[in-house]
Amino acid sequence: MLEYGRAWMMAKPTHARAEELGLTPGFGFWVNGRAGALGEVSADVAAAAIGFMAPDLVQELWHSRPSDVTPLRAALEYGAMAAEWGRETLAEMDEARIERLIELSDKVIAGALPICGAIFAGWRGLDRPDDPAGNATFALQILREMRGGAHLSAIQSAGLSPQHAILSFTADPIRGSAAGAERFGWQAPHPAPDEAARARAETMTTNVCMHAYEALDEGERGEFIELVLEARAQFEA
Repeated sequence: MLEYGRAWMMAKPTHARAEELGLTPGFGFWVNGRAGALGEVSADVAAAAIGFMAPDLVQELWHSRPSDVTPLRAALEYGAMAAEWGRETLAEMDEARIERLIELSDKVIAGALPICGAIFAGWRGLDRPDDPAGNATFALQILREMRGGAHLSAIQSAGLSPQHAILSFTADPIRGSAAGAERFGWQAPHPAPDEAARARAETMTTNVCMHAYEALDEGERGEFIELVLEARAQFEA
């Protein structure tokens, strides 16, 4: 789900729509689209919910939003880009399989406690597309936010700051580097990576989310994994 979401967030049409809306290039849509589901909140609240980006950068991006783009509109526009990307990407996937992916995703979404994250809870309450491909992509975005919020709690429990967690993501030398941390607004000096703490955080993230997946029986969990992998394969082929 993480790479599925990253694919539409990084897609050219998403960046083009951000420009049309007058949002700051780069992370402007990512910040306002995600945290916009919280409504008219302060930049500090948005930064608290996003977590992994330096608060000063969140504040800059949050306040750079044009006056005609409300937080809710930003979130709905972001969701619309997810749905648009999903319609194109899942065009060759059997519709019955997509509908089943939605059905199982909805069970997990409904079973999750709001403690999984404020942005997750906000996105869960947004109106979703009517068509299967758009709806499925939107649902996977909600689940992505569920894990993201849980991960934010987990890194703190593992003794990592957001900056330290990024530096400790050594599996990805681009995103988990000093340059990756600085893209998120964190400045040097940077802490040394702590791979053991990062591994603990990953385990705790799974533990935080586990209750939501208990809405699925064992067979459904296996089916859900297969469907997510099938959806992901549509853009990796």
